[in-house]
Amino acid sequence: MQFPRFVPLALLMLALSLMGTTLVTQFVRNWALTDLKENGESQLLSIISQTRSELADYKYLPFLISQSGDVAELLRNPSPDRIARVSRYLEQTNLVAGSTALFVLDVQGRAQAFSHWRAQQDFYSVSHRQQTYFLQALEGQQGFQLVLPSGESDGAVYLSAPVYVKSQLLGVATVRLDLELFQAGLDQTSHYLFSKAGHILMASKPYQPAKQLQSFIHKQQITTLYDGSEITLVELDSGERAVLQTVTLDDLGWQVSVLNDLREVTRIQRNATLFTIAFFIVISLLVFLLRERQLKHISRRETQQALERSESRQRDIINNAHVGMITLDSQGRILFINPMAMQQFGVSMPRIKGTHIGDLIEPEVYQGVMKRVLERLGSRGFAPVTAMETVAKRSDGNTFPMLFSIKQMKREATANYLVTVIDITPRKRLERALQEANDQLEHQVQQRTQALREAQDELVQAEKMAALGRMSSAVVHELNQPLTALRTYIAICRQLIERQETEQLDANLELINDLISRMAVLTRQLKTFAYQKPQHLSPVDPLLALDQVVNLYRGRIEQQQIELVYARPDLQLQVSGDSARLEQIFVNLLSNGCDALTGVAEPRLEIGIRTDAESVTIEVVDNGEGIDEQSQAQLFEPFFTTKPIGEGLGLGLPIVRSIVHDLRGVIRVNSRPGYTCFSVTLPLIGQSEE
Repeated sequence: MQFPRFVPLALLMLALSLMGTTLVTQFVRNWALTDLKENGESQLLSIISQTRSELADYKYLPFLISQSGDVAELLRNPSPDRIARVSRYLEQTNLVAGSTALFVLDVQGRAQAFSHWRAQQDFYSVSHRQQTYFLQALEGQQGFQLVLPSGESDGAVYLSAPVYVKSQLLGVATVRLDLELFQAGLDQTSHYLFSKAGHILMASKPYQPAKQLQSFIHKQQITTLYDGSEITLVELDSGERAVLQTVTLDDLGWQVSVLNDLREVTRIQRNATLFTIAFFIVISLLVFLLRERQLKHISRRETQQALERSESRQRDIINNAHVGMITLDSQGRILFINPMAMQQFGVSMPRIKGTHIGDLIEPEVYQGVMKRVLERLGSRGFAPVTAMETVAKRSDGNTFPMLFSIKQMKREATANYLVTVIDITPRKRLERALQEANDQLEHQVQQRTQALREAQDELVQAEKMAALGRMSSAVVHELNQPLTALRTYIAICRQLIERQETEQLDANLELINDLISRMAVLTRQLKTFAYQKPQHLSPVDPLLALDQVVNLYRGRIEQQQIELVYARPDLQLQVSGDSARLEQIFVNLLSNGCDALTGVAEPRLEIGIRTDAESVTIEVVDNGEGIDEQSQAQLFEPFFTTKPIGEGLGLGLPIVRSIVHDLRGVIRVNSRPGYTCFSVTLPLIGQSEE
């Protein structure tokens, strides 16, 4: 009779047990997933904070480079010395800042200086004209560009800033940051990855070989938890299942994801299932033993303990955060402050609770933007603030620099706000150290520049003394021979006067006159060298002056058996000058050409004339032995000559250069063995008179 009554009760208890086990299993699974979600959110917050902190540490670099005077000078007037100086500056700055590479671009996108100039010379041939960070900087903005990883590189972030001098855009200062720099500071025990448009930017070790999200995530399933939130369950290519939590950084366009393995949830769920089955078996036994109330009391107590553990776990997460966290009400009063913030401000929870957040900010700083932000708390005009640099005040009156962020906690029933505070004292200390190093470097550069100027002045003075010595030796030698001959002829003339031999006396007087003329020529060359400016300039045909000099030298050319090549063009040209000085130019050039052909087997002298719309160029070419490079460097210096002493003062070419310069022209020399060309270019009248 009792068996039939026990069976329905047993079936009822079995059904209740199955239902209870299912509900408890779902509840425990939901609870475990919620805990896993909260843990993932904490990981996301930590990773995002660390990444932004790393990125913020480098944002000042482009601006710092753009303010360098050497960079501005390089972009204004590029030269090898300036390129080397700025490249060394970028190299040292790159080492101090810990960035990947620094470089300076001109407005055409060409690299002018590079921190890795010692190893990557081919970098200067790459154009950056189409890069986003370059175009943003040209528009006066701070440039930012992400280059996705590829087979050739692991991806990088480019920061840029325009280089202005007196409102004129000269170029772009650019910083390259490899994504590895951001990954170095992240917790490698977390399973995280950064992606954009499905491309993986950075990932922890288990996922580093993958380049695309779809390459290792095969299935996705969205599950709704009891609190209404949703989580994404994914199946990896290894067969493991995990919770995928993703946050998109709106300003960067990056997606930050963390993956937490579901094995712990499965274990908890399995244990909960076994525990629930056992629990219901016990409940069934207790029902039969009239212990239902006691078992319910135990179940209620265990549930309460689980909730307390969950709340304790949440408090531990906030209290152990590595940044200061403060919650405010709509009036700006402090509701909660975590231990890190207490340590930063030197306060305790009982003392600070209920006070206004403005009491923790330096008064002078609070009167500005910060006051306007906090006055909008609780109103529609409130806008969140992220990483604002300001100055905090400790309880002892001391101050420290900090990054201040505030946003509304939308999940709260009331309008509460979360403030995060990061002490940036170490970063400011590094910035000051970098500035001091930069100032010291500039001081050393100034000292070196002054030393080079002094050395240059000494060299110029030495050259002047050398020129004076050559002049003295040459002038003494040139004048000594005529003076000696004059004394001899004068003595002979006295004897001829006594003998009354008038014919011989006239011949000797003629010789004396020739010697005096020779001395006058020497002194006239010195006078011409001293006074280089022509007193009067008028239109003159340079070809007529050249014709007269060629006719004058035809006798010497025939005597030396020189082949003269002169195709005289039928042109009428006019330059601003005077015939005498033009003839002096051509006399010196033809004379030097004839001298250079002495002893040459087949001497050849060629005179060429080229004209364009603005100038005329006259070239005198000989096939002599040529002029070595050292002599070419000193060829136009006064009193420098390659001829033996007694055959010239070394003033011919300096006088020619002086005359050409006064006529606003240019003289050039090009020489090698068997070929020497002197070319004189003069502006035609009406073309260069401005």
